[in-house]
Amino acid sequence: MPDAAQPVVPAEEALAAIALIRAYTARDIYTAERILARWATGDSALRFAATVATSAAVILTREAAGDRDGALRAADAALEVYQGITAKLAA
Repeated sequence: MPDAAQPVVPAEEALAAIALIRAYTARDIYTAERILARWATGDSALRFAATVATSAAVILTREAAGDRDGALRAADAALEVYQGITAKLAA
């Protein structure tokens, strides 16, 4: 039985979230745009964003061999890179 605090995500949406992460990882913007056009619109857009974020966190933690601190370090490093890019673009 699912935890009451965790909303049940439809299987199709969960699959789309993983496919979106894979598309962006592969730099397949064409596919990513199609997934976003289908799932990131209307009333379900916020839920889909949360599903993508949760899926990405699970993948990152698994790739860090279950080391949540290692996954956080990797996420922090990625965030630092994007913040640097944003700062350069704003300058």
